Amino acid sequence: MKKVLALSLVALSLISSAHISQAMGSGNKYSDLQTGVTYGIYQPSNTLGLPVLNFEVRPCRLFPKKDMYLLAGFGGMDRGIALVETAAAFNCTGVDNPVSLGTTMINGIKAQVGIYCSSKSCPASKFSQYGGEITWTTPTTKTLAATYIRLGTQGGFTLKQLTAFATGLKLVGKK
Repeated sequence: MKKVLALSLVALSLISSAHISQAMGSGNKYSDLQTGVTYGIYQPSNTLGLPVLNFEVRPCRLFPKKDMYLLAGFGGMDRGIALVETAAAFNCTGVDNPVSLGTTMINGIKAQVGIYCSSKSCPASKFSQYGGEITWTTPTTKTLAATYIRLGTQGGFTLKQLTAFATGLKLVGKK
C-alpha cells in the first residue's frame, strides 16, 4: 500500500510539474505572446532558410498602456528581414514612409509595397539593392483584433523573396 501511495505521489507531482511548465510557457514564443495581446500574432512558416536573429516583445511607447508589439529579425545585421507586428488600432511602430511601388496581395489581403531610397522615382528593379517593405493589416477574427504587419528587408533580397516570407506568415493557433 505504501508503494502505491508513493508511486501515486510521484505521478501526481510529475503531472503537477507538467501543468506548471505549460503555464509558464508553451515553448513557442509566438504562442506565448498571443496569450498576452488582443490582436492576432502571425508566425513565419517560410523564413527563406534565414536563422532567427532576435525575438523581442516591446512596450508600446507611442500609446502607453496598450498591447506590446513584436519585433523579430531573421538573417544578419547587414542582410536580413525584420518582422514587426502590432495592434492595427494603435500602430506602436510609427510609419517609415518608403517610396511606394504600389500594392501586392498577401494571403488575399491588399498590401502596400515600398522601397527604401532617397529618390521619389525608384524602380522596382532596384528593390534588392535598396531594400524595402511590405505592410498590411489583417482582418479581425471572432476573438482577436486586427494586426498591422510590417516586413522589411535590406541586403539583397528581392521583392519575390520578401513576398514569399510574407505569404508564409500564419495566425498562431490556426492550421
